[in-house]
Amino acid sequence: MKRFHQGKFQLVLEPTFCKGCSLCVKSCPPGILHLNGQGKVAVQAEDVRTKCIFCRLCEARCPDFAIWVVKSRDTVDQRDASPV
Repeated sequence: MKRFHQGKFQLVLEPTFCKGCSLCVKSCPPGILHLNGQGKVAVQAEDVRTKCIFCRLCEARCPDFAIWVVKSRDTVDQRDASPV
């Protein structure tokens, strides 16, 4: 499993679930996804943080549940932080 973090979001790939249909690749607006040499979903640029818009189209189109977007929970909300 591979995770790419940006702020509160993560793009998660599970290549072992992927059958290589490329529906996620074709539906990705910024074009960061591709099929690697083994025909499995992968990220083209390692710096996904500057390109993924977390639109969830890849997740919606994947029939194999090999890719999904997760919104991480905040550990501390800035408004609730006590002043030092």
